[in-house]
Amino acid sequence: MEYVVSVSPQEVRGEMKIYSCPKSICTHVDWALSDIFQSKIDLDWRSQEIAPGAFSANLNWHGPISLSSRIVSVLSKWPKLRLEVFQDGNGKISGERYAVAPNLGIFRADINSLGETIVTETRLRSALERTRIENEPFEVELAFLLGTPWDEDLEPFRRSHQGSIVKWISKTG
Repeated sequence: MEYVVSVSPQEVRGEMKIYSCPKSICTHVDWALSDIFQSKIDLDWRSQEIAPGAFSANLNWHGPISLSSRIVSVLSKWPKLRLEVFQDGNGKISGERYAVAPNLGIFRADINSLGETIVTETRLRSALERTRIENEPFEVELAFLLGTPWDEDLEPFRRSHQGSIVKWISKTG
């Protein structure tokens, strides 16, 4: 099923993958997304094989540049959700990747057109400074810059998530 709403001229494409959501909040997630998109959303929830009692779903969308951060901001309030939100770049901005995992919180990174994490000079310098101050190996800081802890948490769910039904939606303003 595809949701269609008028699209603004500064739109981007995005994708949300909910890897694990307790059954008790699936409807609440639909309601929250309906509020964000100002259109009724009923995700096709699928049983998550590796987390009994949990469900997964996908949503592809078109919308304003800041939409991915709004989705993450709203959905991350439920501490048991595992999800990723991707926003494609549009020539004016880099793409974005958000990852949310219990006990880790939110990870955000700019990504290039190949989906690779972009680590800026400023972030690298800050990581080097933290390793000096906290006397920990640079590899630890680098892992956090790249989102490795989130990838390690989400990877089993990603593999189990293959074949989920995808929905498309567009959002204006």
